[in-house]
Order: sequence, then structure tokens, then C-alpha cells
Amino acid sequence: MDLFNLIAILTSVVYCVESVGFRGFFYEGMKEPESSEWKKNNLVKHRWITQSVDHFHIQDNRTWKMRFLENDEYFNGTGPILIMLGGEWKINEGFLNAGLMHKIGDEHGALMYYTEHRYYGDSKPFEDTSTENLKYLNADQALADVAYFIEFIKKERNLNNTMVTVFGGSYAGNMAVWMRLKYPHLVQGALASSAPVYAKADFPEYLEVVTASLKRHSVECVTEIEKAIVSVQEMVHTEVGRSTIKDEFNLCHALDTTNLSGLGTFFSLLTETFSSVVQYNRIKNGTSSIAEICKTMTNNSIGCPIQRLAKVTNNNGECVNIDYSVILDALGNTSWVANSDSMRQWIFQTCTEYGYYQTTDPEKSIFGSILTIEYFNQLCGDVFGEGYDKILLDKGVRRTNVMYGGKLPDVKNVLFVNGNIDPWHALSVLNDLNESSPSILIDGSSHCMDLQNDNPNDVPELTKARIKIRNIIGQWVKSWREISNEVLI
Repeated sequence: MDLFNLIAILTSVVYCVESVGFRGFFYEGMKEPESSEWKKNNLVKHRWITQSVDHFHIQDNRTWKMRFLENDEYFNGTGPILIMLGGEWKINEGFLNAGLMHKIGDEHGALMYYTEHRYYGDSKPFEDTSTENLKYLNADQALADVAYFIEFIKKERNLNNTMVTVFGGSYAGNMAVWMRLKYPHLVQGALASSAPVYAKADFPEYLEVVTASLKRHSVECVTEIEKAIVSVQEMVHTEVGRSTIKDEFNLCHALDTTNLSGLGTFFSLLTETFSSVVQYNRIKNGTSSIAEICKTMTNNSIGCPIQRLAKVTNNNGECVNIDYSVILDALGNTSWVANSDSMRQWIFQTCTEYGYYQTTDPEKSIFGSILTIEYFNQLCGDVFGEGYDKILLDKGVRRTNVMYGGKLPDVKNVLFVNGNIDPWHALSVLNDLNESSPSILIDGSSHCMDLQNDNPNDVPELTKARIKIRNIIGQWVKSWREISNEVLI
């Protein structure tokens, strides 16, 4: 798939099949863990459960089918129930056959599940994603889906006295925390990996962390990126400059500088080029993604800083169509086929509940001043219609933090895990909430890496963190068994 062809990104059927966690217009999410062993003997079952469209109005009898995956390969009859919560993506077998939760499940004889979030993947409550139909896409309804799911599997398996621990990464990490907060009688423990539990409309801290993470690797890299961005910002104001940008960056059309939206899409491309690298910072052959992109940005033989910037956004020879109208056409299509990448659904949630808009603060980041909250407010209104504006966004963000506690949720047995390279850690819980809800900040690690398989390329702190996580959750399981035995006696 051509990562920087916007049409392909917004319409590709395979876009999110194996991706997890926050994605942008110009980059994918994280891949689920893989194992060669499970592909030989895959015991994961694909199943469905009937859910209510609206859990909070009992006279509304509409229902839909929610997809979930099940792996009982290790279940010994007394082990815990472990549930990986899906987020803004299509779930697959990855987390039930490999990764951190799978390892814990193997160690404790667990029954494992993976639930798909309403409106994502194959879990479709309505025939399309019209704005009217999307009003049932929110955290309240999605959490209730999981609550009824837990009730269903406990009844089906006759496991009423079995401990449930939920796992989640990225937005699903929020869900894990909030399940423990809202449904403590159903969920006894939660692991929240890279969970931005504090909703924030204007989120310049994201690109501040991107800047700091790049600078941690190379001060020269940051300097050269900033030079390139400054040059671009100056060039967009002249006809000659716009023509040069079109040629250097291989744009299909000259930049539309008559309004904020025309510039916003182009600067989103520039910032997300670095966001994707820092957010996931993959290690290949001993070299990190950050090191690779900085190697290009500091290579004088390529040309001036703006030419190096164009190099890292290279589209493999195909011109880049970044017209704002193209985005609106793609996001305005309400068919499920057109929205298999989940962008329309996720943008709806950001416009109504979370914000998370990665704006640029020229005082603290190297990405200029073009991407403002006004650009994203306009995008919400242009995609979803009148009323989806700053007032609604601010109201929704405030509600989310009031309902779920922001960075101070009143929870126990919740483990918060973040990497300090990850830009999302700025909105997560970075200090222990209490004795039973600790926070682990992994030096040199990025988005949701703790949920992956152990890898020889992992930084030592990540390896230690996974061991600590397994020990903590293991202690939860042990304590629950002791309590359960006392109750039974």
C-alpha cells in the first residue's frame, strides 16, 4: 500500500487489518504481534454476540452483532479471563496467539478473548456510517458492550467466580481503565498501555514530545528539520515558492493557500511523516526508525534542508494528492467499504469526545505554526455538518474528563504503562495513583511496545518492564484465588 497516497489510505480495504492504535491521515497504526507457531495450529474461534444499539434506553429494542475472538487453548478451568479490548481498528488473531497477554495467559491457564469495538472492523451496528447513525459511537456505549460481553461469557462458561483482567493499548488502553472504573464488579484488573486518558482538544504537547524524541537522538536532526519547516512556511506565501514546493514534494496540484484548510493538509503530511516514525520507532537490523529518518535529514549530499524533507516524504514516484477537497470527499463517504480504514469513525470520536488534535506550537516544537485548533474544528464541521464545532468539541472533552476522571481516575488494580519516546504519554498517568495502581514509564520505548513479543532489539528497560508487568498481574491472580477460596470455604 502506498502510504502517502491519501485516496488509498482512506479507502484501502486492507488498511487496518493488522494495525492497532492511533493512526493519522498519512500513516498506519502499530502491527499486532505475530508468531510462526500459532499459524501452524491456530485454535482461535471467531464468534459473535448480540448487543443493543442503545444500552441506556431499555425501550429501544434495536440490536446488532458484535464480533469477538476466543482462545481457550490454555484454559485449565480455574484460570482467569483475560480480555484484549479492541479500539479504532479491525481485530485479528495476533494478541490471542502472541505478545504480552498471550504469555500471561499461558502462565496462568487463562481463558482469552479479544473484543471488537462497535463501528470498527466487522462490528457494524447500522447499514452505513451516516452522521445520524454515528451518534451511538461513544465510550459509554462501547464500555457497556464489554460489560454485557463479560456477563455473557461468564454465564456461558459457568464462571461466575472467575477473575477478569482487561488489556488495552492506545485508545483501547483508555477503555481498559474505564472498564475497571465503571464496572469494578465485572473487571478486577486492567493493563493500560500508552493510554491517553486525559481528553484534550488542543494537544501541542504531542509534537513537543516528537521534537524531544528526535532531539534525544540528534540535535543536528532537529535543527535541520526546523530549517526545512521554516523554509516551507516562507515559500507558501509566494507563487515561485508554491511552484517549488509542488515540484520538490511531487504534489499533484499546487498548494491552495487561500484558506487554512488548504495549508493544513500539506503540513499534516509533513508533521505526520515524523510522528509516525517517533510514535512507533521500529527497530530493524539494529537501527531505529528515528535514526533512519535523521540520517536522511542530516545528509548534506541530498541537498538543502527542504530537499531532504521532500526526500523523507517521497511517494515512490507517484504524485501526492493532498487537496482538502479530497479528504472531505473520502471522509464524507458513509459506506462501510469506503470506511474500512476507520478514519471517519475515529474522527467522529475525536470531534465529539477526545480532541487529541496535534497542533503546532512554534515556541516548543520545530513544526511551525500552521496546524492550529481552528483547522481541526473546521474539519469536524466540514465532515459531519452544522453543530460539529468548537463548542461541541469543548463540551465533549469536558464531559469525557468529568465522566472518567482524566489523569486521576479513582481505580485500584490498574497498571499504567508508557514509553517516554511515545508522544501520547503526555496525556497518560505517569505517577503511581496508589499502591495497587502503579505507573511504569519505560525509558527509550514508544507506543504500546510493552504489549508486543519479547525481541532481542528491545531496549533493556522494555524487557524489564514486561517482567514487572507479568509479576504484578500474576500477583493479582494469586490474590484473587486466595480471596475466592476463602469465600468458597
